[in-house]
Amino acid sequence: MGRKRTGAGEFIYFCVAGLILLALQGCAPLENTRVKIKGKVEAYQYLHRGKGLLAQGDYESAFNENLKILSLAIHRPPEDEALFNIGWIYAHPGNPKKDYEKSIFFFKKLLEDFPKSSWSERAKIWVGILQENEKLNQTIEALNQMNEKSKQMDRGIKEWAEARESFLISQKLLAQGNYEGALKENQRILSLSGQNPPRDEALFNMGLIHAHPGNTKKDYAKALTFFRRLIKDYPQSSWVEQAKTWVGMLQENEKLTRSNEELSQMIEKSKQVDIEIEEKKREKAK
Repeated sequence: MGRKRTGAGEFIYFCVAGLILLALQGCAPLENTRVKIKGKVEAYQYLHRGKGLLAQGDYESAFNENLKILSLAIHRPPEDEALFNIGWIYAHPGNPKKDYEKSIFFFKKLLEDFPKSSWSERAKIWVGILQENEKLNQTIEALNQMNEKSKQMDRGIKEWAEARESFLISQKLLAQGNYEGALKENQRILSLSGQNPPRDEALFNMGLIHAHPGNTKKDYAKALTFFRRLIKDYPQSSWVEQAKTWVGMLQENEKLTRSNEELSQMIEKSKQVDIEIEEKKREKAK
């Protein structure tokens, strides 16, 4: 009798142990899911606060809120948007601590980690603009030296120097977010330079200003016009290849915009059909 009880006890012991093991194995994935959900909820909370702080001009606090999202290491949205926001904060003309080099770093990280993100195209535009600004800053330094020598040159050279001076002013205005002022300076360059450089550069800049994502009055149609004028009138210009890239990108943007409009119209029509069906159902019910 004693042996039978011992065998039964061992059997019960192993059954209980097995059940505990199965329960623990089932809890592990559930706990992982809970952690992931919690992290995503926190990320969107940080994102919402960051947007509010950025709208208030509190760039440092907005940066910190977006940085918290990166610390969660969720490797999925909204981490891509947080990377874009940090790049934007570093490039924002109103940010006293703006740093274009850091801005480019975060935009490139977004492109590397989230190549299919809806924020990728905008990040590419920013990278292009900021890298171009770096080149322009180098050009500005060289032009400052040339402007000193131009004081002794004839009227034609002086007009060229004035055009370059307008170019420098336009770049400063663009960096400050004064797009209208930058546009006027480039228009002045066109009137001063005749058919000679830096007219080709002014055409490129005017296209860039009209396509700039920060410009509240941006106009892609006008941007295309200036880029195409540059390509047609100055085929040998060093700015032509970049202008061609912009034309291709803006044309693609036009196609996407038309597709979106068509989709919106289809959705509206579908809603109208649903409304009509509901009305007919009500009439039959009466």
